[in-house]
Amino acid sequence: MSKKEVTVHLETITPLWTSDAWQKNTKSRPSSLMGSLRFWFEVICYFSGIVPKNDFDMGKGRFEKEVEEKEFKAKLMGKGTDIKSQIETLKEMKIPIPSIIFGTTGWKGLIEIKEIETLDDYCFGNKLNLPERICISKQNGEIKENNNCPRSSNQDWSVFYLSQPYFYGKLKVKFLAEEEILNSIFYPLLNFMDKYGYWGGKWNIGYGRLRVITEEQNNNDRKWFDFSLFKNKNGEKFDSEKYLISVSNFDDLIHVQKNNKKIKILNKIPVNQNSNNQNSDEALRKVIKELIKQKAQKRSTVNDKKERHFKFGKTGNIKGEDLPQGSKILPYIIKEGDNYCGGFLSIADLLELYEGDEQNAKV
Repeated sequence: MSKKEVTVHLETITPLWTSDAWQKNTKSRPSSLMGSLRFWFEVICYFSGIVPKNDFDMGKGRFEKEVEEKEFKAKLMGKGTDIKSQIETLKEMKIPIPSIIFGTTGWKGLIEIKEIETLDDYCFGNKLNLPERICISKQNGEIKENNNCPRSSNQDWSVFYLSQPYFYGKLKVKFLAEEEILNSIFYPLLNFMDKYGYWGGKWNIGYGRLRVITEEQNNNDRKWFDFSLFKNKNGEKFDSEKYLISVSNFDDLIHVQKNNKKIKILNKIPVNQNSNNQNSDEALRKVIKELIKQKAQKRSTVNDKKERHFKFGKTGNIKGEDLPQGSKILPYIIKEGDNYCGGFLSIADLLELYEGDEQNAKV
């Protein structure tokens, strides 16, 4: 295989959290960044119909199948060792496209991170001076911080911890990507991540929004995915925005559409144009707290506990709810000049992967 080195600059819009197994966040971990790329690639593949539901591994929570090396080598024999022959062989073995691109047991994948470098003015700490925790009154929406909040949610308050230390600054990431997929998969995926994706963890509180810029400027506007290398038919080219839709209210945002899966974005809520007495960090703190408040208030209106947990997330393991804990409704923050705009992004249509027909019709 022939992999090309691609240098990508990442700049935080909101904090980046890439903790290890002990929930320590002291460096930007390649596995976390690659996991984020894979997750959003799988969302695009599933919503576009590129991968079917039956390719999804419920136990692992992703589209994955292990490659049996002996079988792979036997099938590859006589075809050659070029990348197209290898991909064709993996397809014959029914390996899902995300596993071909990002790897699985027995197969390294077509994209990897070679090196991560922190750039000027970076910070692992609390550069934005975020409170350790905030709480939202379930009665009137009042927001309190830190010691004025209970340690955990109760009948009167919803409590959210703003994880620290986080990374806030700029990264230079050197990727190695197979040349055959640079223009068809890799650059369009980076373009999507710049506009809509999240990196690392703690997306439920708005963390993980980053600007993405490649050093090869002519590739920053590539938006069209081309899966013809994997699908053997025409019509596998599309702009990822084909599977995004703008909605105007929260009910549409959380509604699960079984046959027309979309990433939904609630119209941007302008938050605080900077003034002489408010700096950029203060504006960002305000938008994070406001979006968490709005999400908490909407969550409290969903009476069905299972539906509430499915869509807004939960903590701990609850009997009879075999679902990932992560929220499917994410605070969506972009930066326009010196100003921040907030809204919400929904991937609630992913729930169809986990639910039977009767459950899905209900939600």
